[in-house]
Amino acid sequence: MNIEQDLEIILRDFKKNHLASMFRDKTVYADLLAQTYYFVCHSTALLGYALPHLKNAPLRHHFEKHISEEEKHELLALKDIERMGLDIKHFSEYTSTQAFYQSQYYRIQFEGGTSLLGYILFLEAVAVSWGKEVYEEIKDIHKGSTLFIKVHADEDPDHLDNALGAIKALPVDQQEAIRKNLYYSYEMYQQILQNIVTNKAQLRAA
Repeated sequence: MNIEQDLEIILRDFKKNHLASMFRDKTVYADLLAQTYYFVCHSTALLGYALPHLKNAPLRHHFEKHISEEEKHELLALKDIERMGLDIKHFSEYTSTQAFYQSQYYRIQFEGGTSLLGYILFLEAVAVSWGKEVYEEIKDIHKGSTLFIKVHADEDPDHLDNALGAIKALPVDQQEAIRKNLYYSYEMYQQILQNIVTNKAQLRAA
């Protein structure tokens, strides 16, 4: 099984378990934006941390380009929250959110910089596939507060193709590390979504 087949299985399972309609709820959607803000704050830091661990020149160039593309994207999520009349301070960062991105520093250190592509691949695939569905579901409900999800649903198809192309050019052992991180990232992101749904009532009472 190749990485594209793995990704297809993950996305099919993901969309079956997490319906776009859940984000019609203002509290759930705002918490999604908040948790997204927390882990996207680390996007450029993770890419920069991975650079010294990369020996492949084309891949280094890919990461350097990706840093410029992702810079300050967390502010899009923050602005969407503010346009909803809410404050990021009302949304705590879940332990699952911390584990989602913090583990990537470990993987880079001990599995190599290329392993980060599993994390990147998952997020970009979700943005392209599931993100489009979420945007269409909520664009008329949360008007003015959907810029983050729209930007990534529109821009990430090219990012996804570039990531897949970079992965296919790598040795088999590196592709396996990426594959493992892809499944890990999928499991951890699902935990974040479960926390969001579970904490909905508590957030409304705050």
